[in-house]
Amino acid sequence: MNSKISYPTWKEISKKLAVQYVDPYKEFGDKSLTKENDPIYSVINNNEVETPCGVDIPLLLKPNGESKGLIVILGESPLRSPKDLNDIKASCNAHKNVILGTPYALHLSKTPPKCGVYRKIFNVLLKEGYSLYITDIVKVWWKNKKLVPTEDLDIPIFKMELDTFKDRKTFIVAWGKKAENALMKIDKERNLKMLSLPHPSSQNRDSWKLNILEKAVFVKKDISYAMDFYKDQEAPTTDEIVAKVAIGEIISFVDNITSGVPL
Repeated sequence: MNSKISYPTWKEISKKLAVQYVDPYKEFGDKSLTKENDPIYSVINNNEVETPCGVDIPLLLKPNGESKGLIVILGESPLRSPKDLNDIKASCNAHKNVILGTPYALHLSKTPPKCGVYRKIFNVLLKEGYSLYITDIVKVWWKNKKLVPTEDLDIPIFKMELDTFKDRKTFIVAWGKKAENALMKIDKERNLKMLSLPHPSSQNRDSWKLNILEKAVFVKKDISYAMDFYKDQEAPTTDEIVAKVAIGEIISFVDNITSGVPL
């Protein structure tokens, strides 16, 4: 991605999560996202957290040139694979218990296959001139955790993240129900302008297909909208379809707010 990266909220978030401070620039490579890294292990000192666990460092991507505004992408949680959990248990990592990363592995120069759809979306939004702040509503993940955003940790931290950008023109996009439900709670206080979309993960393709069909029937009232994506009833919902629909929905949402059209 042709963009500039920064981590404007991590220092405060790491304090609230009791994560041993890690300098993202040092650990994840330079600001141009050109360096690929092995997993980064650190220490978390929260007694309520089961370990090993995962924490993703939120990041800000800025396009080259003037920014049209800031789109906040709020995902769900810093999920870790069984391999990640097993690797951190190696004797050389005995004193460490948290696997650090970034949302959708954006610190890696080589795109993991499961993250391709996210980069397709982000690349286009950056080319359109928008800055992107990318974060999760659930801040710490572990194997047996019920992924419900907490009132005493997750939601207050996200409010702090929003406060960091309070002087900017900001648009918020929630990916998935957990993110949407948390935003609904915050909206009672802040009157947020937000867009809710299904999460783009590969496990969520049925939701995207239903979203496309519902829009064709009830919004556009034109089945050809759906037929543009699906040649027949059995056609799969690909990364390209999800990315194209998500980009269209997000840009339309931002344009409507900017032009003053009621949502």
